[in-house]
Amino acid sequence: MLKVGLIAGISLTIALAGAEGIATIPVSAQVLYDGSRNTSFKTQGWVTKTPQGTIENIFGGGTTLNTTSSNTLQAGYSLFRPLNRTQGYTLSVDLQLLSESHASLNRAGFSIIALSSDRRGIELGFWRNDPTVRDHIWAQNDGATRATRFTRGEGTSFNPSNSLVRYELSIKDNRYGLFANRNLVLAGNLRDYSIEGIAPYTLSNVIFLGDNTTSASGSVRITRVALSNTTIPFTTPTSRSTRLSAASATSVPEPMTIVGSGFAIAMGGLFAKKRQSRGRK
Repeated sequence: MLKVGLIAGISLTIALAGAEGIATIPVSAQVLYDGSRNTSFKTQGWVTKTPQGTIENIFGGGTTLNTTSSNTLQAGYSLFRPLNRTQGYTLSVDLQLLSESHASLNRAGFSIIALSSDRRGIELGFWRNDPTVRDHIWAQNDGATRATRFTRGEGTSFNPSNSLVRYELSIKDNRYGLFANRNLVLAGNLRDYSIEGIAPYTLSNVIFLGDNTTSASGSVRITRVALSNTTIPFTTPTSRSTRLSAASATSVPEPMTIVGSGFAIAMGGLFAKKRQSRGRK
């Protein structure tokens, strides 16, 4: 059992289950959440946080997570898996953003976080719409100072609310590419958020799906999550701010059967980040 101490008394305990070592992962996609089972993320091995006021509905081949009753709610799902950016990996999530609102242009009611073994990774925020910004999916910036950290970076006008879409976040070396039904919609450099000094940004090999801010809320439908140690080739834009043309959204296939049991994880403090709303940039 490995115990990792975090600032402000936050601690993380990871119990490794069986013979599944941190250094190995199947070449083929490992399904981490299978909505067709009609069971919860928690039942399928994820660490979950659904505080009072959060609505979690499990039906019809997936889970709907809803924090729209209050911006102050923070809820979601986390899991540890080997994420080697030198080798490369692809995180696949089938989702539809049903609703979202934000009090800041630097916050989102639903986010995906993938942090590699050296803690470099990416946080992507998902919006339904904004009256002043055409982006719907965008990256959180890192930075040496708080003024630049967790501000809105490169984005895409691809709308995640139109239908259920398979998003594939492919990471290789210091770059990421986000695909929507195998169409590249966004790409950029990985970030290092660890200077923030709190979980999950000080952790390695972590995946998070949910609402991790007190300045936004949302409702999302998730039917499948999978991980592969292969990457999807993508063109590298000449600028981090490059916005790629949006692909048309179509329905995704039904979820597959889950593979493997993974880690048994007990986590404290993942939602300790109480990021405050910043002014419009």
